Amino acid sequence: MPKAPKINVKEKVVDDNICDLSLCELKEIPVKEIVALKRVTVLDLSSNLLLSLGKNFTTLTRLVKLDLSKNQIRFLPDDFGLLRNLRHLDLYNNQLEHLPLSFGDLTNLRYLDLKGNPLTPALAKIVGINLTMKDCQESAKRTVRFMSSMQIEAIKAKEQYKQELLLKQNAHVTDEPDSSSTGAEQQKSKKAKKSKSKKKANNAGEAAAANKNSAASATLGTNDNITITKASKMKKSANGSLKGHNGHLQTSSSTALTSLIIFLLMVAFNVVLIYMIMFKNPEIAEKLVEAIPHQYRDWILTKTEIFRLRVTDWITEFRTPPEEH
Repeated sequence: MPKAPKINVKEKVVDDNICDLSLCELKEIPVKEIVALKRVTVLDLSSNLLLSLGKNFTTLTRLVKLDLSKNQIRFLPDDFGLLRNLRHLDLYNNQLEHLPLSFGDLTNLRYLDLKGNPLTPALAKIVGINLTMKDCQESAKRTVRFMSSMQIEAIKAKEQYKQELLLKQNAHVTDEPDSSSTGAEQQKSKKAKKSKSKKKANNAGEAAAANKNSAASATLGTNDNITITKASKMKKSANGSLKGHNGHLQTSSSTALTSLIIFLLMVAFNVVLIYMIMFKNPEIAEKLVEAIPHQYRDWILTKTEIFRLRVTDWITEFRTPPEEH
């Protein structure tokens, strides 16, 4: 592989602040030589053979305009956002698919050209079509805003991940047994617990035996009184249940009678109203309808209309002779 020719960077300086290194077949950027030129704020690296920007490129923090068009750059360094003074960035016709998250720190960027790059669909929508000067200016604003929001989301995700790791570590530590306690101490504690449990069991057995003896002596003397009181309580409960049952029957029968009377009255009223509407003076029917409360008027009228229609259908069917076969 032939080596790239060495270039005297100082000879490429134009107007004290412009360094033109275009069309030099560069594969690496001479960052140290450019940094030595403290007045240079415009750097042209277009039409070279660059695959990346190399190390320490972001030390060129004085750059205001950077032209990297017509190269083969596949990615930008992660700390590309350190070039905060950039206002003009030309990346036309490279091999970029993504942009680093630090790209959101380029708040002074006013021009961005990313035509001819195989960007991902999501990023291509944000960048847009960079055909005119105005398109490139709007693209710079949108892209920087989008990448800054992505940077914030990435920071939040990292914080959540750290918190989850801390919680898992704390839970794991609490679940683990205490390693400081030796096996001898654990055996002593187990023996002490067993002796305590045995003493409690003996005390409980003695107390239970004493309670049984006292209960037996008490029951022997009071069996007769208990039987008498039980019999009296049974009689009282039986009388109370009978009284409650009789009262429930009386209330249920009274409610049934009242509901039946109300139903018959409603039926009679509907029959009279239908008769008056169908055969007699309709004015009387209208007066009766007006006397009905407004809450029940619509319901009664609909029911009577349905009944009238059914009666007329029945009368017409009864009067018509059967069809001859």
